[in-house]
Amino acid sequence: MDKIAEIEIRKYEKHLYFKLSSELDVKVNDFVLVEFTHETVDYGRIYKILDSKGVFSPVISGKVLRKLNNHDFIIIQENNEKKKEAFDICLTKIKNYNMPMRLIEADFSYDRTKVTFYYWADRRIDFRKLVRDLAKIFNCRIEMRQIGLRDEAKIKGGYGICGRELCCATFLKEFESITIRMVKNQKLPLDMNKITGMCGRLLCCLSYEDELYTKEKAEKR
Repeated sequence: MDKIAEIEIRKYEKHLYFKLSSELDVKVNDFVLVEFTHETVDYGRIYKILDSKGVFSPVISGKVLRKLNNHDFIIIQENNEKKKEAFDICLTKIKNYNMPMRLIEADFSYDRTKVTFYYWADRRIDFRKLVRDLAKIFNCRIEMRQIGLRDEAKIKGGYGICGRELCCATFLKEFESITIRMVKNQKLPLDMNKITGMCGRLLCCLSYEDELYTKEKAEKR
């Protein structure tokens, strides 16, 4: 019986779900080639394997083709080397058009039929001229994807005030809502230099022990 694979295409994107044939010998953490329903071929890491007959019915993005081989990794390396050139070209175009945005990352799909440019902006941007220019240069589909400040930190990585690598760049799948209430609940000083991360937002780790502090606070009443 076929199953469903939850796959991480890129660490700064939400996990997607793909049909997984029972004939494929793959397991969690394997890197696999996937085909989207719109025919783009890309790759990702299997995060979880689910029973297709279960209660959970996710939106299916495509199907798993096979496990990556050595030749695939060579292609991926070549694509990664092209990212810098694509980034620089797009950045030059953005400056020429004087667009109010910050380009963060460029990424090719495995088959190079799509280039995705990740950016941050605090307003709506008209990309029509930019996309037309880029499509002519790269001769493929262009996608402009807006992301938040936390996503930017997840892409670029770095180290927090704790001295450890950023949680968002290592294991966090999704961002929880972090509030000043959590800071007060843990009786931490309201010093923004100590309670904000590289993204300029409140530290994600404030949520890790918040439930414990809330429970202890309730028991003392």
